[in-house]
This record gives sequence, structure tokens and C-alpha cells, in this order.
Amino acid sequence: MGCGVYWSQINELERALGTMRKFGISELSGPYQELFKLRGKLMAQVGIKFPRTVTQLLKLLALSPGTLTLWHDVESGWMTEARAAPGAPPVYKKASDEVAMAILKGEITHELEQQLLTPDEYLGE
Repeated sequence: MGCGVYWSQINELERALGTMRKFGISELSGPYQELFKLRGKLMAQVGIKFPRTVTQLLKLLALSPGTLTLWHDVESGWMTEARAAPGAPPVYKKASDEVAMAILKGEITHELEQQLLTPDEYLGE
């Protein structure tokens, strides 16, 4: 893996951790610790090739009867996976810092829930 990709992953983790602190997510919380440990792991592997890491931070069963999962990808940032019901197809979305922090803080509104459950319109041919 090239140095540019390596440092972009470290920089994304630094950005995500900074956002979590800015929005009042405790440095002792599980999601913060997961990303912090991953940052340490990547920093310790300088020069070694390693796979892209996607971390599940939180899975909520609040979307009765569905679920909402928040992920962090070291290359592209926050992502959500929403399912309207058990076994339903997932709806994946890239999430902004604000949306990710609202999820981590348990501040999910009905409007946000609906937005995350709505698939993006297909724009292909």
C-alpha cells in the first residue's frame, strides 16, 4: 500500500476522532475507543501492507422493527446501513459528521430515520 493511502487513512481517523470530541462524544465511549485503537494499530504498522478497515461502531434496534448500523471506513469516513425490517435489503449511505454524531448521541429524529431508510434514486442508464 502506498504512503499516500496509508496517511489518508490516518488523517481520516484523526478527523473522525476530532469530530467526535467536538460533538461531545466521550473519549471513554466504545465507538471512540474503537477508532482510537484502530489509529494506534495503523500507526504501529508503518511500512507494512494492511487491508482497508471498516469498523462497525453502533447497531441500533430503534427503527422498529428495523435496524440502523453506523460504520466508519478508514478511507471514506462514516457510513450507515438501515434496514426497514429484519431480512429487508440494506440501504447504505455515506453520512456527514453531523448525522454520525446524531446517531452516536442517540438523537435520531423521525425525519433522519426516514432519510436513512430511503434508497437513493438510481441515476444510471
